[in-house]
Amino acid sequence: MDRASVVLLLFLLTVITVVRPEQHSLPSIFLYDDFERCKATASVYCYARTILRVDQFPPGFVVPQTESTDRIVHNHRPHYLELGICLQDCEQEVQSLSASSRQSLFHPQIPVNFTFLIPNELFPTMQSDKRRYETLVNVCVNQRLRTRYNITGYTALEYCRPDPKQTARPYDALEVIFLAVSGILVGTLILTSLLDVCHINQENAIVSAFSLRRNWIRLRADAISALHRDLLYIDGLRVLINHLVIILHSFLIASVAPARNYSELEHLTNNSPMRIYLSSNAYLVQIFFTIGGYLLSVNFLRDADRSPIDARYAGNKILNRLLRLLPVYAYFLLFSVSANVRFDVNVNGFRLFTAENAICRQNWWSNVFFVNNFLWPKELCLMHTWYLAADLQLFLMAMGVLWLVHRWPKHAGLVFLAGVVASFAIPGYITHQHKLHPVMPAKLSEAKFLTMYEPWIRRIYLPSYANTGCYLYGVIAGYLYHQIKNHKMQLDRSWLYRTIDACVTPVLVAVTISTFLWYVIDVPKPNLWVSLYSALYRNIIGIFMAVCFLRSINNPPGMVRQLLSSKLLTTLGKLTYSAYVLHDVVMRFLLLNENFETIISVPKFVACVYTVTVIAFLGGLAVFLTIEQPMIQLFKPYISRVCSVRVKAKQK
Repeated sequence: MDRASVVLLLFLLTVITVVRPEQHSLPSIFLYDDFERCKATASVYCYARTILRVDQFPPGFVVPQTESTDRIVHNHRPHYLELGICLQDCEQEVQSLSASSRQSLFHPQIPVNFTFLIPNELFPTMQSDKRRYETLVNVCVNQRLRTRYNITGYTALEYCRPDPKQTARPYDALEVIFLAVSGILVGTLILTSLLDVCHINQENAIVSAFSLRRNWIRLRADAISALHRDLLYIDGLRVLINHLVIILHSFLIASVAPARNYSELEHLTNNSPMRIYLSSNAYLVQIFFTIGGYLLSVNFLRDADRSPIDARYAGNKILNRLLRLLPVYAYFLLFSVSANVRFDVNVNGFRLFTAENAICRQNWWSNVFFVNNFLWPKELCLMHTWYLAADLQLFLMAMGVLWLVHRWPKHAGLVFLAGVVASFAIPGYITHQHKLHPVMPAKLSEAKFLTMYEPWIRRIYLPSYANTGCYLYGVIAGYLYHQIKNHKMQLDRSWLYRTIDACVTPVLVAVTISTFLWYVIDVPKPNLWVSLYSALYRNIIGIFMAVCFLRSINNPPGMVRQLLSSKLLTTLGKLTYSAYVLHDVVMRFLLLNENFETIISVPKFVACVYTVTVIAFLGGLAVFLTIEQPMIQLFKPYISRVCSVRVKAKQK
């Protein structure tokens, strides 16, 4: 081979190596202009979403069918981009274009079968901003895409930040109310704590309720009742599950962050162990539900032996439940509709605070009335608090079931059987009717809105009526606990219990391991077997936890129960509610200062998880001492007077 042939061959190899990737190159799904530079030029900065034309993708590129109902597809949508646009840059890029060039670059709306934009109606200024800027941004983005990637698409504005030249927005009424409430709380805490330390007016109800010293003592107090001591390990179990929830939410946040190496997350989720782990995370909240049903049942049946179960008793239980939930919840809801928008100070601030503020200002009522776990409204304020709504609804349902059991004790088995049948039928029917996947789908394509619009999440995961089983199994376990402790039953003699006890663990393992199959095989829906699998998947963890509770009744505590019953974990267990409500806010503040195009790595993820956990529990401690306990101590006596519970007269 002569020298000329060698040179020609090397040239061709270079062309193949260099040009071929350009032919198949696609834009990153995160395209943000430099925010700080844009801010320095006093230009308006806008957020937008782009839908690319799939027919212009490079030949041979296979677009993931993320909307498929036959199989779970974990990938991002490569034709769906998230943008940050500096308008001054766009104006400079477009000004040299002729009118005909601008018209050819403008692309009309491309219809898609998924939600790709937060509704513009949430932001009061967006109608005028769309009229002023959307055509410019559409043309500008297509100019960039065509120049760099030979592709175009439809771009819609999501939000435009206020013009930097405008004066700062004055504080509105809600912000003033939040600041006033915070100020009153701080002032009351300082004053009452000083009075308590100085032994002045210590018997005053407000001093007793708000004193930090006394609330610290209440936090550290040991369990008094025999029932609480017997079930002390459940406090430690709550801490463990709460931590696992934080890990799950951290992964969700990592999948939505505009990271430079987002494709590595796709590769990570493209293996069976990770898919099994992600899909089995649906169990976590169901364990909380089973715990709730178990504790309600054992307390209700204990109370039924001491006092009549009437309207006063029910009112007392419900009001005390609301008293524990509402003060902390209301404070952070007030923060989310008021002052949180003030922390929108950089490119991350819009998605972390301003969007949340806009959604909460419109849909706050769904949180207040504990109905933010249903299909409507579509946009959810403080999305993680759906659990509080579902838990309260299931609490009320379980109260009705327990009343029926108490009223007609001979028919308890029939009541529970009807509940179990309904608990299997409901998720199976929903899966069949709406052609849903049978397991929690780990889809990165739905992460941009924190899975808020994912059909499986909205129709199966969130509604209380699709979670009745796990709460009911806790209620049944509590009923059996009461029967065993009162020597009315010997559980080991029941063939039904022995059968369930022997089968539940292998069935749980089999269902959990098999979840990855729904990512690799195509199963047209609706399908009867898919619906049956879904019904089992949504119930098996509740049955398993109920059996674990029953196993612990007569067995001596092992190493796990002793660890869960330790002083540290049982003390932290009192903080889990406040920490759960707070951890979302903690995550938002940590992400606020995260650099754009950050690199996600395992060490960074682990550091984030434990930073959030530690700060959430420290914050939970502060909230417990300053809001949760003071409100309980202050208002519980009034509830006891309004809905006084009578004590049964002792029989001779």
